[in-house]
Amino acid sequence: MVNQYKRKTDRQKWRKEDMQNAIDAVLRGEMGWLMASKEFSVPQATLRRRARNKNKYVNATAKGLGRFRRCLDEKLENDMVQHILNLEARLFGMTCVEVRKLAFEMAEANGIKHNFNTEKRIAGKDWFRAFKKRHPELTVRIPEATSLARAQAFNKPQVSKFFTVLDSTMKSHKIDPLRVYNMDESSLNTVQSRPTAQKVVALKGKKQVGYITSAERGVHCTIVCCMSSAGTFIPPSVIFPRKRWKPELGDSGPPGTLNLCQENGWMTGELFQEWLKHFVTYAAPSPDNKVLLLLDGHSSHKNYEAVKYAREKGVILMCFPPHCTHRLQPLDVVFLRTAQNLL
Repeated sequence: MVNQYKRKTDRQKWRKEDMQNAIDAVLRGEMGWLMASKEFSVPQATLRRRARNKNKYVNATAKGLGRFRRCLDEKLENDMVQHILNLEARLFGMTCVEVRKLAFEMAEANGIKHNFNTEKRIAGKDWFRAFKKRHPELTVRIPEATSLARAQAFNKPQVSKFFTVLDSTMKSHKIDPLRVYNMDESSLNTVQSRPTAQKVVALKGKKQVGYITSAERGVHCTIVCCMSSAGTFIPPSVIFPRKRWKPELGDSGPPGTLNLCQENGWMTGELFQEWLKHFVTYAAPSPDNKVLLLLDGHSSHKNYEAVKYAREKGVILMCFPPHCTHRLQPLDVVFLRTAQNLL
């Protein structure tokens, strides 16, 4: 396997400092190619190519063996590392699989030729191992308390850390408290079940007794709600479980409703990006007047294009601690819970 590969050649054993000193000596005219090669213990042919910048992939003292090159260049990988660390600092950490998907999205977005899995739209495990070796500041850790139940996860250290990050984020970006928004999704079934089955009069001995509903099971739609701390509401969004959109589904909806469709009626990364555009239209953020959007840690909220778009428009995304939204998220605690009770 690639991660178990052991070097089988002595090529490019020279030191970068020696190669740089040899190049400087030749360019200053102090030594010829042969003398500089012997003096600094570097190959003469390599010295000639490096001094004349004849190498196709590397220049000066950089090293590079073989025909395989990393897909994302140094700048893109550094941007990716910064993006991962920024999300983790806001309790929005990415898993290994999500990082590999992010690499695929970045390669596609920048038009870079790659050999990633185009069916699953993900980079390989070997790429991730090499990525970690190139960036030793990254490590894979088990987040604290994320595997505990909600009652156990909602604790003082977890909540204190969240409010510390929230306070520092608002101060560093000078965000007014009135420009803090909360976004959440909730499922809505087209057939409302009765809280308790009511008895009806029927023929004695009959094995099955039923009652009429619009459907036996119904289908789930996703309702996306968003509000600010000042009580300002963004027009809702509805995700219908369909492959193709029918204009009739949007009839009699609230003004400004964003109607979307997805095969299962779920939120996805692409739909979250569409919703962000809807949010920007009504919240009117800008790089000079940013807004803070609080949301849960669903994988769709970590879509690369969506997060990139939010950063460009002045929207700062921040995640609630795992298993704590039932106590910390305003939409969960008040609005959606009240709406479900009324239904």
